[in-house]
Amino acid sequence: MITSQIVLAPILPTPWLALLAVIALAATIPALLRRARGAALRGLAFLFLLGILVGPHWLAETRRPLPDIALLLLDRSASMQIGNRATLANRAAAALLATAGPVDLRTVEIPPATDGGTALFAALRSTLAGIAPDQLAGIIAITDGEISDPPAPPLPAPFTALLTASGEQTDRELRLIDAPAYGLVGQTVTLKLLVLDHGLDDSGSAAPVTVTEDGTVIAQQNALIGQPVSIAVPIRHAGPAIIEAAVAPLPGEVSLINDDTAFTLDGIHKRLNVLLISGSPDPGERTWRLLLKSDPAIQLVHFTILRSPGETIDADPEDLALVPFPVHQLFETDIDRFDLIILDRFDSAGLLPPDYLGNMAAYVQNGGALLAELGPEFSTADSLAFTSLGAVLPAQPTSPGVLTQPFTPTVTPLGARDPVTAAFSGLTLPPWYRMELATPTSGDILMTGANNAPLLILGAAGKGRVGMLLSDQFWLWTRGGPHDGPALPLLRRIVHWLLREPDLEAELLSARIAGQTLQIDRQTLSPNNPGEATLIAPNGQSETVALRLTGPGHYAATVPVTQSGVWKVTEAGQTAFAATAINNAEEYQDLAATAKILRPFAQRLVWLGSAPAPPLASLLKPRHASDVTGTSDIPLLPPLPTVLLALALIAAAWWRESR
Repeated sequence: MITSQIVLAPILPTPWLALLAVIALAATIPALLRRARGAALRGLAFLFLLGILVGPHWLAETRRPLPDIALLLLDRSASMQIGNRATLANRAAAALLATAGPVDLRTVEIPPATDGGTALFAALRSTLAGIAPDQLAGIIAITDGEISDPPAPPLPAPFTALLTASGEQTDRELRLIDAPAYGLVGQTVTLKLLVLDHGLDDSGSAAPVTVTEDGTVIAQQNALIGQPVSIAVPIRHAGPAIIEAAVAPLPGEVSLINDDTAFTLDGIHKRLNVLLISGSPDPGERTWRLLLKSDPAIQLVHFTILRSPGETIDADPEDLALVPFPVHQLFETDIDRFDLIILDRFDSAGLLPPDYLGNMAAYVQNGGALLAELGPEFSTADSLAFTSLGAVLPAQPTSPGVLTQPFTPTVTPLGARDPVTAAFSGLTLPPWYRMELATPTSGDILMTGANNAPLLILGAAGKGRVGMLLSDQFWLWTRGGPHDGPALPLLRRIVHWLLREPDLEAELLSARIAGQTLQIDRQTLSPNNPGEATLIAPNGQSETVALRLTGPGHYAATVPVTQSGVWKVTEAGQTAFAATAINNAEEYQDLAATAKILRPFAQRLVWLGSAPAPPLASLLKPRHASDVTGTSDIPLLPPLPTVLLALALIAAAWWRESR
């Protein structure tokens, strides 16, 4: 295609040209009015000279037509996976491509974002930077209409919205406003929620909200639509718990994905009360105090019995530094205030009435915890095993009682699978020199001493827990040098198991989400591989997951996280929960397809669920852009010939005037 036109290339600025034109007219017009000879010739010469200065050219261009460009914004965000939206979008995109013809239809896919909702027009602005404005014939967006960055109209080309629904939709959302990360066990925390119904106005109506902890319902309450609601959540145990809140569905809503929300709430204990009773002064007493006083989670009450309540001493009372043992207060009125009782080389010896020992046994049976660290007194007639407390002890003394010889404490195969002692398995531990022989009656033997005799036994008694350390020699490991051993770590683990620290449970199934991976851990005392666990996804679908051995009694598996919400894992009666926050929460706040956001700047709106995609040409404004491939530039007044002609005219005018 060839186009031509006259263009000017002035030699002088326009003001100067105008001044010269005025001078030429001033010199010519009066002469013409007087009908002076040669005036016309002089004026024609001035005209040619001005023409040279103006520089007229004949410009011919050879042009190549450029195709019109249309942009197709294809929304692939998470909300487009609801229902048949993706199917409608793909069908419409294929129809537009089929009817594109000579139009350069460029597709820009808007992928799921990590935050910020659906930034459709940010992608448009980035794409427009590489397109010539005179080629852009139209912009078409295939979307559900939930756009988080609508621009200010107008757009640089006709805009059409093809919406992936049959019309305006409704959706109910349960939004988490405030959720505590921690709470004290036995108390409550406040959870704040907001229920919103999108696509309709039903403010003031109510919807029931149910709150569960690890799958167990803990609270139910009605929430007014559009108004924040506060729900009290009890902290029932220490460690992490998955709190899930769900609202009853809205009839006819487009999706249930945002009808619930979940988060992890860590239960923490207030300071635990531990009662340490030492039967007589002993080097191990200092180790116990060092351990318990250094633990910020423990509040210690310690008594060392140096005389019985009825014992008389020949000294004035003001000279005595000792006080009678407050047995009534400790074992009658205040015993339930303690989370753990530790008996350090303690025997009855008439110090405690049988009723009080019975109270201690009942305390354990009802959920308390007892640790007995035993010395030679265990094999005497005053042994606790021969009192009412013996009913909760996991072992009874065996003849000959005390064994005095060097031995190395050893973790048993069962102890190698128990988290209390697993860390010490395989270690060469410094020797001890005395232990009590006993016959186990219950519990698990986690460590043995001389001749494979039981050394550490942990077990249950009723609702409570009990532990026995059948030697008073652990303090040797605190002397340093060749005797240095893990006394404090071992005792700390025993104490915290008795205090029910979740991570020290022998039978434990846990699940946690790190990034996009669900990590499953199974701790068991069984020597057999559990094989596989059952995994239930947030949408209710279940699958089996193989567990692999990672250490003695420890099995694990990893699973990609493909959905947001609460994941449930079960294996052999054990259940664990893990929750992942919704990726790009803004994207899921309102899932109802709508035209409200795009209507202000869209020339055309089409609901793809009710009508097919129109032909592409009907959505565009033709631009007829072209590209110059060649030019021909011809000056209309060549300077030299024109100057000569002007001089000839001036000479002719002079000759004419001279006649």
